[in-house]
Formats: sequence, structure tokens, C-alpha cells
Amino acid sequence: MSENMTQETSSPQPAKLDVDVRVYPSKEEGNLLAFASVTLGGCFAVKGIKIMDGEKGAFVSMPDRKDSKGEYHDICFPTTSEMRQALHTAVLGEYQRVMELIATRSEKARPSVRDALQNTAKAAESPAPDKAKAPRQRKTDKGER
Repeated sequence: MSENMTQETSSPQPAKLDVDVRVYPSKEEGNLLAFASVTLGGCFAVKGIKIMDGEKGAFVSMPDRKDSKGEYHDICFPTTSEMRQALHTAVLGEYQRVMELIATRSEKARPSVRDALQNTAKAAESPAPDKAKAPRQRKTDKGER
């Protein structure tokens, strides 16, 4: 009975967690680019996430609080590096999508200088409306109005 009884222990693969991200761009100047809210699995929400501009580019800052010594501590945070990476990728990806959408909308909202000049040139080339129309008849009887 000297069977080699090795039991394979495989760590269970974590279930794919549905991450819903909402991004709210900041209008203030400075390092704060936007705020974000994340809903995990449709049952746990994290609000107050900040998207900051750092020396190495944009990064995600989890909600934090300041202690009596003046040090900041995260209130909630991913406990694994995989979840941290997935959360940061989702938040920064949504931020990028929102900023591209805003840029696209602003381009459509106002014509470029070139388009404005072309429209003005077309208007100048078109003939002026004929002002030699028959004069408008005025109604003198106020009862007909």
C-alpha cells in the first residue's frame, strides 16, 4: 500500500465579477481629473473614487480618510492584485471613453474655423433675395384680426 497519494489542490478560479463604472469629470484645475463610482457584481457600490493626474499619468485613488496624525488611509480597497488591476483598468478605461465622448460632442457642437469660413463664402456667393416683391397689404379693419 505504498500508493503515491498526492492530492492536487487547485485554487478555484475567481468568478468574473461584473464591474459597472460611472465617471464624473472634474471642472476644477489641478491634479483631480474626475470622480468615479463603481458597482461590483450589482450588489456593492463604492463611491468617492478619484481619478488623479500624477507624474506617470492618470491613476485611481480609492476613497480615503485622514487620521489624527494627518495620514490618509483607504476606506475600502481591492485585496488582491488581480482585482486591483481589473478595477483600475475598468475605471481608467471608462474615464478615457467619457473624455473621448466629450471631445467628440464639442467638435460637433461648434464648427471649425474652416467650416465657418466656407459657410460664409457660400452665403456671399448666393444671390441676395429679391426685394422687389409686391408690398404687403395692410388690413385696416381691426375687426378682422
